[in-house]
Amino acid sequence: MTELKLASWNIRAGLGRDLRRRPERTIEVISGIDADVFVLQEADFRRQPRPAALPRIHGRIGPYEVIDLTPDAVGLGWHGIAILKRPEITVNAIRRIDLPALEPRGAVIVDLTVKRQPVRIVGVHLGLLRGNRRKQISYITDQLKEMGKQPTIIAGDFNEWRERKGLETLPDWLRTHSPGPTFPAGRPLLKLDKVAMTNDIRLLDSAVLGDFHAQIASDHRPIRARFHLTPRDTKVK
Repeated sequence: MTELKLASWNIRAGLGRDLRRRPERTIEVISGIDADVFVLQEADFRRQPRPAALPRIHGRIGPYEVIDLTPDAVGLGWHGIAILKRPEITVNAIRRIDLPALEPRGAVIVDLTVKRQPVRIVGVHLGLLRGNRRKQISYITDQLKEMGKQPTIIAGDFNEWRERKGLETLPDWLRTHSPGPTFPAGRPLLKLDKVAMTNDIRLLDSAVLGDFHAQIASDHRPIRARFHLTPRDTKVK
């Protein structure tokens, strides 16, 4: 059985709940989370040229390699979204897309090979307005359909706290899952951070990670999910 451990975290550009920007603390939390792929949001500062919020050494953050998502070699990612991976995972393709919104938003689509199994990872940080989120989900899934069938996981800060609203444009070949409340980190009430997966991927388990350091390092708590990647005879419509 091929498994994938995926983590996701809105790191708030390294700004903790104590209002101190301590990137080394953020990296310590990331390094302590056991994942194969790590999706970060707000990994770059918002103002141009959007420099990285975390330092990388020889292309790495802790034990993870940084996938180069930047078109101009500045920052860690695209619209603040960065994707980290274990060194043994192969990157096959990268696609950066702008999303429809009143505010600048984007998504990244990365095709990987994990233990000889192809998987597509989509990193998102959706908009603050529900109408924009619906449009963004629709736009992302249209792009995925054009790219052809591949086992796919969408992960990130969906900015949607309701269970039955805001995700209506998600097609039936994708299903969402919230590991639990992640925001605000001190006493989480809202399930903003989620994953969505195609029907040929099985979710094995998930959790919100809430040790003391993770609670202090950002206003979101990180999430982690474990998936079974072996394809099943389920067709994406």
